[in-house]
Amino acid sequence: MVVTPLAELETRGNEAYEALRRALISGRFVPGQKLTLRALAGALGMSVTPVREAIHRLTAERALEASANRSVRIPPMTRAKILELRDIRITNEGLAAARAAKNATTDEIRQLRQLALEIVAARAREDVAADIAKLADFHFAVYRLSHMPQLVQLIESLWLQTGSCLHLLFPDYMGALKHDRCGQIIRAIEAGDAEGARRAVASDIGAALTYIADLADQNGIVHPRPRPGRRREGASSLE
Repeated sequence: MVVTPLAELETRGNEAYEALRRALISGRFVPGQKLTLRALAGALGMSVTPVREAIHRLTAERALEASANRSVRIPPMTRAKILELRDIRITNEGLAAARAAKNATTDEIRQLRQLALEIVAARAREDVAADIAKLADFHFAVYRLSHMPQLVQLIESLWLQTGSCLHLLFPDYMGALKHDRCGQIIRAIEAGDAEGARRAVASDIGAALTYIADLADQNGIVHPRPRPGRRREGASSLE
């Protein structure tokens, strides 16, 4: 019998945790979607043990909900919940953007512009999965410039809860945008305009999450719909 060293198990558990966090933040799953332990382990190319540990951690963070038959699900979304998360995100992400405007270097601003170009490219080829992933990359690149790691960690926990709804912004909301949201944020940061950066982020988050909230049915439930673009179904989309 081969015994896996404890340190190796811990490393694999952390790898599984980070991979699942990334998938949740970047909208790889939809509200109410069920995920089995074996399917997730297969998608990650890992044994079930580290994946089980990652699931336990994410369940404790309310990013997942325990379900029957060794499965978990993405928590359902309601209008009230998305509006509450909108207001919390506006406050915290606005603060991070404001601090970023005071800290960003020329090289860091150049990196933000590159990420913005990658979003444009993904949108032009209608690659929704890449679009959402690059949007997350852009926002967290901004927030890390705040040099406030505890704040960034808090923001990540909020994105874990709203990531499952991001596909609802495509194609109608994103197609109707008349302003370059990323460009507005970058210009404010480049100018060292903390209040401008705060407003740009608040406007971006507020409009997007209000749109999602307004999709709720008469019972206040926000339902998923078939994901557009090149998104593949199921846990295999973690690849």
